[in-house]
Amino acid sequence: MNFIERYLGNWSLENEILAPKMIFIAGPRQAGKTTLVEKFLASKECSELFFNWDTPDVRNRYREDPTFFESSARSTRKKKGETWVGFDEIHKRTQWKNILKGYFDQFGKEFRFTVTGSARLDLFRASGDALIGRYFLFHLFPFSFTEMAGRSYSAMNVWHQLRKTGSWTEVPSQIADTEPLPFDLWKQLYEFGPFPEPLLKADATFSNLWHQDYLSLYLREELRDLTRISDIDGVESLVRILPKRIGSILSLNSLKGDLQVSHGTVKGWLASLRKLYLLFSIPPWQPKIHKSIKKERKYYFYDWFNISITDEGPRFENMVAVGLKHLCNCLRENGAGDYKLFFVRDLAKREIDFLIARAEEPLMLIEAKKESLRVPGYTLNIAKKLGDIPVLQLVNIPNIIKKINDRSWVMSASHFFSAFP
Repeated sequence: MNFIERYLGNWSLENEILAPKMIFIAGPRQAGKTTLVEKFLASKECSELFFNWDTPDVRNRYREDPTFFESSARSTRKKKGETWVGFDEIHKRTQWKNILKGYFDQFGKEFRFTVTGSARLDLFRASGDALIGRYFLFHLFPFSFTEMAGRSYSAMNVWHQLRKTGSWTEVPSQIADTEPLPFDLWKQLYEFGPFPEPLLKADATFSNLWHQDYLSLYLREELRDLTRISDIDGVESLVRILPKRIGSILSLNSLKGDLQVSHGTVKGWLASLRKLYLLFSIPPWQPKIHKSIKKERKYYFYDWFNISITDEGPRFENMVAVGLKHLCNCLRENGAGDYKLFFVRDLAKREIDFLIARAEEPLMLIEAKKESLRVPGYTLNIAKKLGDIPVLQLVNIPNIIKKINDRSWVMSASHFFSAFP
């Protein structure tokens, strides 16, 4: 199988303006972090400078010589001006932050460093950070639609223009004029989820087995490593009942009754699942964003495969939620602004699935409707109240491009996501 381009490298590893800082890449297991870095190091003729700290060989070499990589790096440096050193899973070692701080302070003017890892690599920022000012953190999640379909990063003109200008007004019409990727590839992504191995094999039996093992092992290993949660079975029960609540505001009181645990326990379990990259939440939009912190949220899986394929509406909404969260994340990590995802609920308790905002500026309303081609009147009215922002209704059927008015469209989701990383 040919290597599929992962776009993250374009604005992290290959972005010269970030030098000399270390590049950290976090994300869920088996999303492709190691493959991304190995391919990048190979392009820099630094393949031998990738070290997996999970292996006994690397741990033994470190014990014998804390700067065990130096000789190889200097030898490589003679051949090539820019030398990259990659560390995988170093965050599992005690005092790893101090180790990296020492490496950067000693060698930062001679070598570039990239560090990959899963949840713990992202979580260390919550405590005292010995590495402050020495790194930029990026996130690699499983395949996006354009990555899976093999669209060249340089060919995504709408994305590049949006990233530079920050203007959303013409985005729907610009996307309408672009060539969409094949819908059968979108269906494959919808059916098998975004993780590379089951997605590319596209076999139902393999996918079912892979996801069963992944979820069970991931929960038990990561929860054990990162939290003090002892009731792993309880967390697994929570994960099993969540798919039926995707797309709805999640009531913690309802969950605590179903699980027979306290409100604080449910809240803590959900927080842990977010930290493990299994779930993410989106808050309701409020004119003052800090007010939304106290409101109940909607939750989605990073892997929509966890929702039964027979629940077409929730599965599609979850898939759209992942794509929009990924888009906001890409914009933030490109330095384009503080992009975030919300949902909207008016006083009559009518909801709009998604709102993309930058800081406290609403930019676009997005609905995810499996097949409906009619945009509700209240959605158009709310768009006007928010500053006459664009409205986009995404549907899970091919070849739909309908212009409702100058700023409102109904469009195939596969067409919309053909334009973004």
